[in-house]
Amino acid sequence: MTSLTHDSIALRGAGIIQITQPKKGHRFTLDSILLADFCRVKPNERVLEPGAGTGVISILLAKKHPRSLFYPVEIQPDLIDLCNKNRVANGVERNVITVERDIRRLYQSINPGGFDVVVTNPPYTRVEAGRTSPDPARRMARQDLLGRIEFWLDLQKFLKQGGRYNLVFPATRLAELFSLLRERETEPKRLRFVHTKEQKPASLVLVEAIKSGGAGLEVLPPLIVHEPDGSYTEEMRRMYEP
Repeated sequence: MTSLTHDSIALRGAGIIQITQPKKGHRFTLDSILLADFCRVKPNERVLEPGAGTGVISILLAKKHPRSLFYPVEIQPDLIDLCNKNRVANGVERNVITVERDIRRLYQSINPGGFDVVVTNPPYTRVEAGRTSPDPARRMARQDLLGRIEFWLDLQKFLKQGGRYNLVFPATRLAELFSLLRERETEPKRLRFVHTKEQKPASLVLVEAIKSGGAGLEVLPPLIVHEPDGSYTEEMRRMYEP
């Protein structure tokens, strides 16, 4: 059995949560924390999280928004087991409902058009690009082995009209992302660039797109992660306050 670690995470609005995850392999990253902070959820909304791993995003959002329902979807049985343990450990088992399913066959479990929000940290590294992790779970989490990004964006079909699709993506592929979203009649409406340091180019972008939304884009101030000395910026420290 894979060795596990028990990690604490604090996020503004969510307090402190405990996450059990593999010591090696599929582990949450800063991407997930940034996305959970960026994603907006209203009371009584239904939120779908494809590729949820151990459930960190859904659990953080459920702690912030206890009146909404969250559906983390994961194909790997070991990760679904951990997601179930994590939702119980954090007291959100009533509003976090796990779905063990390949997202390519999600329609067999869930009807289209029933969700207000989709939030996902998709596997955005192309299989043919960059270094490949020797760990199968990490490869699946980071590389598009379960379908290209187009397939993940097709999950907008599970949104209601006017529903919001939230994701984190490489900033260098933003033009490609916008084109693919618009092909699916999902309009980018809000975004924020993420820079590792102030003088560095953006490495990531956080995007909220609206299904059947009109034109008009809000560009938020950039998020700088680290000071020149490598410490977190003041905003990042505030983000991690419980």
